[in-house]
Formats: sequence, structure tokens, C-alpha cells
Amino acid sequence: MQLDHLIELIHAALPLETAMKGDKLGLQVQSNRNEISSIMTTLEVTDEVITEAQNNGCDCIVTFHPLIFSGLFSLQENDRVGRLCSKLIRSGIALIVAHTNFDAFPKGTSALLTSELGLKIDRILIPDERHKGRGIGVVASLAVASDCETLLSNIRRVCGSSLRYSEGKVSEIKHIAIVGGSGSSFIEEAINSGADCFITADVKYHTFHRAKGEIMLIDPGHYEMERFVPQGLASLLNEFTSGYTLGKTPRIICSEINTNPVQYFN
Repeated sequence: MQLDHLIELIHAALPLETAMKGDKLGLQVQSNRNEISSIMTTLEVTDEVITEAQNNGCDCIVTFHPLIFSGLFSLQENDRVGRLCSKLIRSGIALIVAHTNFDAFPKGTSALLTSELGLKIDRILIPDERHKGRGIGVVASLAVASDCETLLSNIRRVCGSSLRYSEGKVSEIKHIAIVGGSGSSFIEEAINSGADCFITADVKYHTFHRAKGEIMLIDPGHYEMERFVPQGLASLLNEFTSGYTLGKTPRIICSEINTNPVQYFN
């Protein structure tokens, strides 16, 4: 498959205009490559992920978190971004980013976690006015209302992490707002949605104060909420490349590397 054809297909499925303003999307490193035969999806790029791609014969990585976010003035080995960009170029591996445009996708970040938690999506938390069915976050519901402890246990099991939380105003949880990743800036939207609980990550101390007594607020961790994204990206790529007729269909695999830089001491 031609690299430019792959990018066109990705942007057709995940329009750039659905992304958050200022996000860095699309082709970030071409690596002198025009033809793609094997793609690896990952949450983010690390040395280990690039080595994994090399070992699997992948000539393209589709990542969720952008590698290049701020302006680069040089590529140096003692800088993480410079080192990784250089390694991609030397390895002949192209790098494509699908980030908040995947967040806004109907089967994107928040929807993936919602499914893993066994919830039913009722509506989008913050709809995209220009693109029906897309937007940031979801409001979902449990088939049967749950007590807080049972809900926390289920989230911990699915996300595989310790949880930070504050209590809301009800003891039985039925409706839950979810924004995968850093979504604490949407606390007001979550409260106004009528949800009993809001699940998101990177929550600051004072945001817990704002939520306490208004809405149960649960932070499972950033990586932990987004850990299902690489498989979601792989499923999407398989879906729109399966009928590709302009060349050989690329092989698509999902990275098995845990890229979480955060460790926990229990």
C-alpha cells in the first residue's frame, strides 16, 4: 500500500477537523518510505516499541500519542524525541499519529473503555456540531444500578490500576460520564450531563474538591484508561484496508509493549 493512500484512508475515517485544536496529527516521520507492507499500532512510541516493530518487520507505526508535539530545532541522541525520530529514520519506519480525532471517533477511546466496563453508551458527552455521531467523551449507563464499591472494584479489574476517587451525592450509580485520558477539564460538562459518576484521568487535587458531593469522580490513570486504544486502532485499520484494491493489503499487528512510564509502590 502506498503511504499517501494509507494516510488518506486514516483521515477519511478520522477527519482532522474532529480533533482538538492544536493537536499534532498525521504523518510525523516519513523515513524515506513510500510503500507500506506491515503496520504496528501502539499507544505511544518508545525505544522498545521501535525495536518490536523492527523485529516484526513493520515499516510503519500508527501511534495514538504524538511523538513530535512541540517544535523541533535539532535531532540529538540525548533528547528523547530526537533519539526516537533518528531511530525511526535509520530503521526506515514511517510514523503516523491518530490522537484526538480517534478520541472523537464513535468507536474511539472512551467507547472502548465503556465496552470493557460492560456499559451501554447513551449519548456523546460533548458532541461535535459538524460531525454527527462524533465528539469527546460519552455518557453511559449500567443495566442495573451499582453501589460505589462494586463499581470501583470493576474499574480496578478492567484498568488494572489503583484508583483515586471522591464521593458524589448518591450511593447508587446508574449513569456514568467517561472521557478517556486527560479529561478533568470537562468536569462541568460531566456534572451538567446528569451523570452520577465521572471517570477520567490526570485529575488534580482541587478538581476532586469541585466534584465532591456533586458527582463521584474516579481517576484510574492515563495509560490505564487508554490501554485498549492500540487494539481499537488495529481493528479500524483492518476494517478499511481489507477492501483495498490498489495494491497489496498491509499486515496489521498490535504492539504488546507496556509503554506506561508510571509505576506504583503498594
